[in-house]
Amino acid sequence: MAEETYILKKRAAEETLKYIKDGMVIGLGSGSTVKVFIDLLGKKISEEGYVIYFISSSIDTSIYASSKGLKETTFLEHEPELAVDGADHVLPGLVLIKGGGGAFLREKIVDYYSKEYFIIVDETKLSPLRDSFKVPIEVFPQAFKLVMKKVLEMSEVVNAELRIAGRGKLGPVITDNGNFVLDLYMVNIKDWEKLEVELNSIPGVLENGVFAKKKPSKIFVGKKDGVVVLQET
Repeated sequence: MAEETYILKKRAAEETLKYIKDGMVIGLGSGSTVKVFIDLLGKKISEEGYVIYFISSSIDTSIYASSKGLKETTFLEHEPELAVDGADHVLPGLVLIKGGGGAFLREKIVDYYSKEYFIIVDETKLSPLRDSFKVPIEVFPQAFKLVMKKVLEMSEVVNAELRIAGRGKLGPVITDNGNFVLDLYMVNIKDWEKLEVELNSIPGVLENGVFAKKKPSKIFVGKKDGVVVLQET
């Protein structure tokens, strides 16, 4: 990531780190911003002897956090006190759009089933309401054509594309859960909570990238002149 972007993410992550206590069980999202937070937390573990348990949202996070000294656990043993995650877009009203890394199904489980969750972003992720957004859905592979046909019947969906893998793999993206991702190009979204529920009601859709029903307790925004904390009033 660009040096300037890294600095903004690091500022926000440092503020988030103040809420982490020795012995906590935390949930961890996925992506570059979460890795910045994990780096800082790993330093705290090595320098101050903290013991931190985490529930992961992806294989990538499991590997990375374990390498920094965090101890992985599961929902079978613990309920996280707090989850820490990133976001692709932060909309007015603390609505989030996530899923650029394809981990949003497990991220939503981790975030929604934690007692509360915090979001770390740099200021470029603050998005005003606009006419169109790209919203991902995770789809059972055998149903993807049927799901695509169904979502294209929605008035808000102008196009739907099967996400294709990049370097190192031919064909579609396969999530950690063995599923496909469809990217929906959507317009005129009036009610984000309703959309989150509506997409998940389609047979074959396992989850979507709209985080509206359970809002983050705090969003830490790294800016050039410091950190702003967004929260419901």
